[in-house]
Amino acid sequence: MRHGDNPFHPYKIQFPYCVKFSLAGDNRNTHITIHTTSEEIAFARSKEDVLLEKELTDEFSKEGYIKHITNFVGKELSYSNIETCELTYTGTPDIVEMTDEELEVYRREIISLD
Repeated sequence: MRHGDNPFHPYKIQFPYCVKFSLAGDNRNTHITIHTTSEEIAFARSKEDVLLEKELTDEFSKEGYIKHITNFVGKELSYSNIETCELTYTGTPDIVEMTDEELEVYRREIISLD
C-alpha cells in the first residue's frame, strides 16, 4: 500500500527470541529460559532495508525486550494453573545424610519461605 508519493511500504517483522536468567534468591541455582516471538512494524523501501534497520534496532532494544517479557511472565505466573505445568526430573538424586544442625537449618529455611 502506497501513501501518496512516499516510497516507503509497511512491513510486519515477526521474530523469535530467548531470554535466560537465574534467580538470586537461591544462589542462582534456578535458571529460567523463555522462548517467545514478538512483532514489530517498519516502513521502508525494501525488505533489505527493513533487515538493516532491524539489525541496528536490535543492538539498542535488548534491555527493553528483557524487561517487557520478564514483567509479562511475572504477571502471568500469578494466574498460572498448576495442572498445566510440567515437571521433569533431569538427573539422578544426590543423597547425603544430614546432621541434626543441618536438619534444623533446613527446617528454619522452609518455615521462612512465602
